[in-house]
Amino acid sequence: MKSCCSRMPTSRKTKPNRAASISDVARESGVSIFTVSAVVNNKSHVGKALRGRELLLSKRVDGILLTKAAGDFSPALRQMIEEVNIPFVLVMRTYPQLTKDAVISDDYQGAYEAVCHLARAGRRRIGLVSGPLKISNAKERWRGFRHALEVSKLPYEPALVVEGDYRIESGFRAGHSLLSHGPDGIYVANHLMTIGLLKAVEEMGLRCPEDFGLVSFDDYPWLSVFRPRLTTVELPKHRLGSEAAELLIQRMAGNDGKPVLKKLLPELRIRESCGFAQFVASSHSRQAPSGPETVTAVDK
Repeated sequence: MKSCCSRMPTSRKTKPNRAASISDVARESGVSIFTVSAVVNNKSHVGKALRGRELLLSKRVDGILLTKAAGDFSPALRQMIEEVNIPFVLVMRTYPQLTKDAVISDDYQGAYEAVCHLARAGRRRIGLVSGPLKISNAKERWRGFRHALEVSKLPYEPALVVEGDYRIESGFRAGHSLLSHGPDGIYVANHLMTIGLLKAVEEMGLRCPEDFGLVSFDDYPWLSVFRPRLTTVELPKHRLGSEAAELLIQRMAGNDGKPVLKKLLPELRIRESCGFAQFVASSHSRQAPSGPETVTAVDK
């Protein structure tokens, strides 16, 4: 997916009390946008990549925000990026093949906070359903998971780590594989795999958070239909878009310099799926000192 900008910018105004979107930044800077979506990751789609290049050139595009689906860059896509010779800003993911400006979420920190919260909820055998580990954000979420286990002095068990592909079906398969080993906590690296995992949970007759705690990466309003309500790591979606657009507009205006990497912090949204409240309540009940025995005399 590519958001493309044309026309030179004017001064930008701020918009209080709401998160700016790419459209907001573009409109307030006097920049028009349009979006191109194409699958160009294998040989059968080289033609789409070339048509994409022709479209960009025909629209006289001045800059591109690039967010790409999972997978390697095809030679055709790399060639297109080099040939159009205009500013690019990567959004959400970085790529070894490209040295470009990028605005991403701090996926390492988000995963670290998620797993630490599971540990605080008393979970001691914590598993992971990761994304494809050749992708930058999946690798960072895996790294955060490992560090949180170390800091919490919990074991890393290879049998409790399953690599998925960010799709529902892979979450379903991972759920069956992972849950058969009896983890008491699971961190899932995106929301679609969480849906698949919950389908596996239902098939296996398990309960969350009674049998295991769960944290999912990324938050959407429709996730509120699940019970228990899911604890999630929310990505700063609007800020990712607006800051990427601002950076691109600066480049379009001639602000040259070394490539910039911006990391934005996600937010841990604590709800019910980790069982934290139950864990705290049971801990307090175990620790509460027993009071003196009370004898009530009854006249007969």
